[in-house]
Amino acid sequence: MATDQASNIYKDVENLIRSGRLREAFSELTRSSALLSDTKTRDLLKRLEETYRYLIHYLVEGYEDEGRERMLADIRSSLFFINETAKRNMIVADSPDIYSSTHRLEKVRKATLQTRMAEYRKNASMASLAREAGGNPQIQKDADDALSALFMYVWTMFGSSSSDYADLKAMVSGEDVFFAAKAQIISALLLGALAFYDRKSLECLIDIFESDPEPRLAARALIGIVMIIAAHPERVADDRALANRLSLWGDSIIIYRQLREVVMGIIRAHDTERITHKMKNEVIPELMKLRPEILDRLRSSSEATDLESLEMNPEWEDILNKNGLGEKLKELTEIQMEGGDVMMMAFSNLKSFPFFNNISNWFLPYFPDHSELASDTSGSKTMFGEILDMEGVMCDSDKYSFALSLSRMPEAQSRMLAEKMGEQMAQFKEMMSSRKLKSSVPEFDTEVTRYVRDLYRFFKLFRKKDDFVDPFAHPLDFGSLPFISDILADIEILSLVGEFYFKRGYFKEALPILLRLEKENPEDIQVWEKIGYCYHSLEDYRSALAWYRKAELINPDSAWLVKSMATCFRVLGQFEDAAEYFGKALAKDPENCTLLEATGFCQLKAGDIEGALTNYYHSEYVNPGRISTWRGIAWSELLKGNYPKCMAYYDKILTSPECTGSDMLNSGHACYLTGDRKGAVERYGKAARFNGYGLETLEKELAEDIEMLTKHGGDEKELSLMLEKVRYDIG
Repeated sequence: MATDQASNIYKDVENLIRSGRLREAFSELTRSSALLSDTKTRDLLKRLEETYRYLIHYLVEGYEDEGRERMLADIRSSLFFINETAKRNMIVADSPDIYSSTHRLEKVRKATLQTRMAEYRKNASMASLAREAGGNPQIQKDADDALSALFMYVWTMFGSSSSDYADLKAMVSGEDVFFAAKAQIISALLLGALAFYDRKSLECLIDIFESDPEPRLAARALIGIVMIIAAHPERVADDRALANRLSLWGDSIIIYRQLREVVMGIIRAHDTERITHKMKNEVIPELMKLRPEILDRLRSSSEATDLESLEMNPEWEDILNKNGLGEKLKELTEIQMEGGDVMMMAFSNLKSFPFFNNISNWFLPYFPDHSELASDTSGSKTMFGEILDMEGVMCDSDKYSFALSLSRMPEAQSRMLAEKMGEQMAQFKEMMSSRKLKSSVPEFDTEVTRYVRDLYRFFKLFRKKDDFVDPFAHPLDFGSLPFISDILADIEILSLVGEFYFKRGYFKEALPILLRLEKENPEDIQVWEKIGYCYHSLEDYRSALAWYRKAELINPDSAWLVKSMATCFRVLGQFEDAAEYFGKALAKDPENCTLLEATGFCQLKAGDIEGALTNYYHSEYVNPGRISTWRGIAWSELLKGNYPKCMAYYDKILTSPECTGSDMLNSGHACYLTGDRKGAVERYGKAARFNGYGLETLEKELAEDIEMLTKHGGDEKELSLMLEKVRYDIG
C-alpha cells in the first residue's frame, strides 16, 4: 500500500517537473512527509527553490544569462533526485520487501562503506593466507560473509556522498582486490539503480567501464549501464552531462562492438522462456515417450548393450525422427551454438539450496573454495573441476547449483557421472573454441553471455523475485535507449536484432526494426516480405496484403507469396480474390490436396459451386479418404441440390472416428431437405449430445444456416419446431 501511494505521488511530481511547473513541484516536495526527517534533502530543496526564484527574477528584470538553460537543467535534475529520494524514504520506512528490510537493517547496524570495505579486505587477506596453509572453513566463511555484507551495503546506498562512489570506483580499479569483490560491487550498483534511479551509481559504472578494466569487468559494467538506461530512459535522456559523456562513445569502434554484444546478449535472454517451454513441453515429453522403445530395441539386440550403444546404432536417427523430435533437437543445438540458453530448465530446479537465499550469491563469480562448498568431501570438485572452470559452458549461479548438487551425491554416483560427462568434454571444448574464433574479444563476449544468464536466473527464480522489477519482463527496445541508440543506429545491428526476433517468432518486436530497415534500404524485397509476414502473424491482414502486393510486383512467381496473399484474402472474406490466388498456387502444385481444398472452400464461398466441386473431387482422386475433402464435397453437393451424393458422403463421414458435431448437424440438414424430418431430428439430437458440441452450439450453428436452408426449400417455423423436439428428447 505504501509502495502504491509513494509511486502515485512520485508520478504526480515527476509530471510537474517535466511540464515545467517547478513551483508546484517545489510545493509538493516541501509538504512531503517522506522528507520531514531528511534534513539534508530538505536543505537542498530549499536552496534549489531560492536559486530558481533568482533565475526567474533575473529573467524578468531583463538580464541576459547564457548559463540559464544549463542552470535550469541542473535544477530539474536535482528535483528528480529529490523526488526519487522522497519515494524511496516512504517505501523503505515500513514496506516488507527485501530491499526495504535490508536498508532498515543497515541503518540499525550503523556501518559505513569504508568499514565494510576494510572488513572485507581484512577477511579476504586472512582467507587467502589460510588457503595457502591448507584452508580454514571458518576463516573462509568470514571472508564470504564480509563480501556479502559489502554487497548489501552498496545495493542500498542510494543517495550516498560522491566520495563513497569514488571509493567504490577506486576499489574496483585497484590491484589488491579479488575479482569476485569487484564483480559484486558492479552487481550491487546495478541492482540498486534498477530499484531507484541513482545517477551516481550510473556514473560510477561508467567510470569503471571507461577505466579500461579487464574484459570480464568491462562486460559486467556495460551490461549494468545498458540495463539502468533501459529501466530509466527518460531520466537519462534529460541529463545533459550524461549526454555529453556518452556521446563520446560514438567515436570508438571498440565500444560500438561491445555495446552490440551486450544488446544482443540481453535480447537473446528474452528467448530463454521460449527455449525452456520447447524443452519442457515438446522435447522432454517426446523423449520420455520413446524411452520404452529405445530400451526394447537395446534388449532385443543384446542384453549386454547399454544406452551408450545408441551412439553407434543406425536406428537411433529413425527413433528420434518420430514426431519430428530429431528436428527439434537439431533446432535446440543450433540455438545453443548461437548463444541461446538451453540450460535454464535443467538448473531452474537446483536453486532451492540455502545458498541462494542470499541475494549476493546469485551474482558471485564461481569460487571452488567458497565456504558453502567446503563440506564437499566426495572429491567431486576435483573430478568436475575442468567442467566448472571451462569458459562459457555454465554461468556462475549454475556452477554453484551443480557443485552443491554434487556435494550431496554419493561418491560412487558422482564418479560415474564424471566419467560420463568427461566423454562430452571434447565436444564442449570444440564448440566453445569455434565460438571464440568468431570473436575478437572472447573474454568479453563470454562474460556477457554468462553474466546476463546470472541476472536472468535471479529475476526469474529468486524466492522473492516479486519484490523486484524484472528487466527481462519485456524485450529490450534498444532503439529507445537514450544516446546508446544513436551509437547503434546502423544497418548491421538493426539487421542482427531484426533477424533474431523474426527468426524466433517475436513478430511484434521485429516489425518496427524491419520498418526501419526498409527506410534504410527501400529496395530490399525480402524485407518487404518479412514486414508483410509480421503483419500477417499479428493478424493485421490488410497491412500484410499491402506489403505482399509490393513484393508481388517484383517477384510475382513466388509460391510462398501467392499462398500468403491467398490466406489473407480468405481471412478478410474476399473469397473471389482468395480463390484466384489459391488457383495460382495450384498451377505450380496441382496435386497438393491442401491447396485443392482451400481453393474449393473459397470458390464455394464465392458462389462457384461447380469450380469447388472440381477441386474437391480432384483432391479425392489424388488422396482418397481425407475427411476434410469429404466434408467439402458433401456440403458442395448439398448447395447444388444433389442430395443423393450429398447423403452418400455424409454417411461416410459419420462412420469416421474424426466425425464432429458439426458433421452431424450438416447431415441433418441433408435429411431435412430430402423431406426426412424424422432423420433430421435424430441427427440434430446426436449433434446436441456430441461430446464437446452441445445444444447451445447446435442452436447457434442452426441459426447461421437458416438462410441457406430456406433458400433450398426449408421453412424456418418448421425448423424451430424440430429444434423444440430435440430439446424435449435430450431433456
